[in-house]
Amino acid sequence: KASEVSRCLHRLSGVYQDPSRVSRDATTLLQSETGKHLLVQSSTFLQNDGSETASLLVTGTIAMFYRGVTYNTPIDMYLPPHYPNRPPITFVRPVSSMMIKEGHNHVGSDGMVYMPYLSSWQKQSHNLVDACLNMSSIFSNEPPCYAKPPGYNA
Repeated sequence: KASEVSRCLHRLSGVYQDPSRVSRDATTLLQSETGKHLLVQSSTFLQNDGSETASLLVTGTIAMFYRGVTYNTPIDMYLPPHYPNRPPITFVRPVSSMMIKEGHNHVGSDGMVYMPYLSSWQKQSHNLVDACLNMSSIFSNEPPCYAKPPGYNA
């Protein structure tokens, strides 16, 4: 997993101000129990102004526990160029048979994750493992996705 992070960061050479911190945080997440179903790739993130930014993407699923059952929630977590000074930009990415719960307290209709851990991000004390643990906890209390009803075609 560390070698995969290194390969991606090599492709993204010059993007990050602190590539060693990006590498350490991403590798720690991928090697953790929380990140066992995640992988990294170099990607581009489309900004609100339409511009594209090269970034490291952590993608896959994180576990949530709802009514005694474990579910895997698909996420995309982009590490912006100013990471760790800025928090990761995270989206729930439901598979084709799922949809995002309307009016979710922590997930916008576009899948973007909004939670206190990210909005109060502190580079000295916050990290990707804890960000995923916070998401898992929030999603366990209020799942962000559900199965599309039969015959749903939107």
